[in-house]
Amino acid sequence: MRPVGLFTLLALSACGPADSTTGCKEKFISGDLVITEVFADFQAPSGGTGTDDGKEWFEIYNNTERPVSLKGLTILHSRPDDSKPQTHTMTEVTVAPGQYFTLGNATSDLVPAYVDYGYSADLGSFYNSDGGKLVLECGDNQIDSAIYDTVVSGHSRELTDAAAPDYTLNDDQTNWCEGETTEFESGNFGTPGAENDCQPVVVGACSDGGVMRATVPPSVGDLVITEIMPKPKSVSTTLGQWFEIKALVDVDLNGIGLDRANDNNVKPEIIAQTDCLHMAAGTYATFARNTDMTMNGGVTAIGSFAFSLTPTSTPDVQLVYGADVIDAVTWTTSTSGASLSLSPLATDAASNDDPANFCNGSVLYNGMDLGSPGMANGACPVVVQPGQCLANGTPRAIVKPAAGQLVIDEFMANPSGTDGTKEWFEITNTGAAAFDLNGLTLVGGTATTGNAITANECKSVAAGGYGLFARTSDPAANGGLPAVDATFSFVINNTNFALSVLDGAAVLDKIAWTTPTQVDGVALQLQPTTIDSTSNDNANVSNTTNYCKASAGQNYGTVATNYGTPGAVNVCM
Repeated sequence: MRPVGLFTLLALSACGPADSTTGCKEKFISGDLVITEVFADFQAPSGGTGTDDGKEWFEIYNNTERPVSLKGLTILHSRPDDSKPQTHTMTEVTVAPGQYFTLGNATSDLVPAYVDYGYSADLGSFYNSDGGKLVLECGDNQIDSAIYDTVVSGHSRELTDAAAPDYTLNDDQTNWCEGETTEFESGNFGTPGAENDCQPVVVGACSDGGVMRATVPPSVGDLVITEIMPKPKSVSTTLGQWFEIKALVDVDLNGIGLDRANDNNVKPEIIAQTDCLHMAAGTYATFARNTDMTMNGGVTAIGSFAFSLTPTSTPDVQLVYGADVIDAVTWTTSTSGASLSLSPLATDAASNDDPANFCNGSVLYNGMDLGSPGMANGACPVVVQPGQCLANGTPRAIVKPAAGQLVIDEFMANPSGTDGTKEWFEITNTGAAAFDLNGLTLVGGTATTGNAITANECKSVAAGGYGLFARTSDPAANGGLPAVDATFSFVINNTNFALSVLDGAAVLDKIAWTTPTQVDGVALQLQPTTIDSTSNDNANVSNTTNYCKASAGQNYGTVATNYGTPGAVNVCM
């Protein structure tokens, strides 16, 4: 137990010593009793519910060298500005010299084992946000007062144990800290009835292996929020929500605030600890609603936060340091059981402002939830915008064929045996530059709609190259065709039919015929010397000026009696 005495090192504003007999059985002077600890918000067990009823308490210290009676002592509880005051007058109870004495919001017959005295509901509920104030008075004379602030659920506010308890020491909020070491009830930390066990953080300094040094604070953009889990499936949101950050430079997290911009001006939750919480450049760290891996869905977290990532509107999360917002992320929607994962190609504090740079997590980190807490994110699927296609994984604008550049130059309307899925037709690029097939539509007969080519990958046709369309891309079913660029669902009739390729409503090319190819398995080819979008209009077999039949030497694929040059230059014999 620390020696009894007044702490006079800090020149802080406080009441000077004053005799008091009015209202109290005992003769007190200011500082004889010291408020040393406040527990304002009880943390219910995992999966449990409940209120703070009977679980709130505060602690006073007998700073005299004699046993004292507290009979007649008035306790006043209010907001820090003295508004909303409520009082309780103590009944007969004796506190030994140097004793830490605990008072709780329960009746005397229902107080927990760690509470020495119950004041019932006389003081009202302690304030979990914006703090409150406790005052000890005898008549008009104040024995001690203290403000409690920055309440964290399940943790008391403790006066430092770096010096003996003193009524001037507790006037300064920098001399208070969060109880983290001693668990007085499951999931709840503090030292009711005993010497406190914490020392406040020295702003701007931290202990690095036992040696105090200056912290390395972050600048704007040095830390990047890279992943958020708003809706876990394996556990409740109050246990399983988390978010991840990445350090772009070496930095200490001491003094960083975890916050929401849209939380009705609730103060940031400051990372306040004595030991240096260092992150090396390129490393990741995770903060969770609960740091117990057995409760939070298997997430290794370096710290916790109390606010929700699924508020009723405008979800966001941000990191602050002093007045600076180091990084912030907002989102509008999220998927149950999947994190919002920032693309590794967009890991900076500007790129993560764009929701398009996030995608659903894809790694199963427990039995139900997808994400990669504390690790590098996997690549996001590339989002292809309208009018774009992917060229080697990179989006670019689709290149449309110029007028007359796309020409239908060969078709197979009557393959050997059963036509089924062996029909096909071919186009060629007669221009000097490549174009893409993406977004074009294949139409058969007199239909007004057809089969759109909707591939994400760019289906480019080089100058002088060919595009091949078939009923199916499966070589086992299409007669062994070479690689097919797109498929169509219509049947190519042998007579009275037409083939068209459209760009929207615009017809890029069209051929039609009334009479069939007379021999099964023979494709009709446009003469190599007349490949243009006018010469191919009349695709009757009798148009030998512009067309020829594939010859016996031009067999292809797996059916020996199918002839043509699909995907290759026409050769009219």
